[in-house]
Amino acid sequence: MMKRKIILALVVMIFVVPCAAFADEVNDLLNFYVKKFTPEKATLVISEKPDATGLFSDVYMDLKGVVIDKLRLSSLVVNMRGVQFNAPSEWAKGKVECKDAISVLATATLLERDINKSIEDKSFGSSGEHWHNMSMKITPKGLAGKGYYKYSFLDILIEIDSRLKIVKAKELWLDEPYVKVNKLDLPDYVTKKALSRIQPLVDLRKFPLPLSLHKVELRNGQATLSSRTLPKPLKGGITYTYTK
Repeated sequence: MMKRKIILALVVMIFVVPCAAFADEVNDLLNFYVKKFTPEKATLVISEKPDATGLFSDVYMDLKGVVIDKLRLSSLVVNMRGVQFNAPSEWAKGKVECKDAISVLATATLLERDINKSIEDKSFGSSGEHWHNMSMKITPKGLAGKGYYKYSFLDILIEIDSRLKIVKAKELWLDEPYVKVNKLDLPDYVTKKALSRIQPLVDLRKFPLPLSLHKVELRNGQATLSSRTLPKPLKGGITYTYTK
């Protein structure tokens, strides 16, 4: 009877403990993104557990209310295939690195109010030349914005109407903006310098996954940046969740 119990214990150690360890390591992976970007809600779905090198066949991640470089995104969804991370043994130490992926599909949605909140919290320019009291409005046609630009002894009201474009697959820029300056005839170099202070409007280079965004879809009060093909949830995978 005792011998039978010992054999059963060994079976549990061989087959159950490694699975628990990998489950903990995948939780460590999710915890890394939660700590770094403080989402309000996070869902991580994997088709199967990673191998010892950190290779996943399929990964789906949905982050709600995630903050990147002081800008809140309403949602950020990423679907990756053949994705290579560093070794899972490093994840618990807060060392997570996405080294490569065969395919990355993504979509990021931001709201007008979050862009304006980000503008309030940031300083655009130096003490001598800077923007203040800025506000932006997103419409299906593009972005309409206005603000005051402090230049030398002048405080200039500048209004902007512009389309939007993706640059370098991770940045959202004004595209050929039309600029109206209130009651002043300024040299072009002054308005160009003022606009350069707020470019890019959105910068996702600090998100540590290989995002590749190409399209911008605009609605009233909302902009969605996406890859050429939209990500899709994984069906029948292993799901890990976090709620703030």
